[in-house]
Amino acid sequence: MTRREFLKTLSRLTLAGGLAWWTARLAGGSRGASRPADACHANGVCRQCPDANRCGHPTAISFREAGK
Repeated sequence: MTRREFLKTLSRLTLAGGLAWWTARLAGGSRGASRPADACHANGVCRQCPDANRCGHPTAISFREAGK
């Protein structure tokens, strides 16, 4: 294997890996995966949070149950 072939293969694998990572990230976000409790971006105020309907934070779950 020449240096040129090695660099071509390395760049192709890097691009393929990046594409696979990006695809998995996009697919994971569309399933509405729960956010961990420490990832709350609304400081516990679910009424104004755009992610309140799919958030897994205990406060968000309580907020959704109270709204039923």
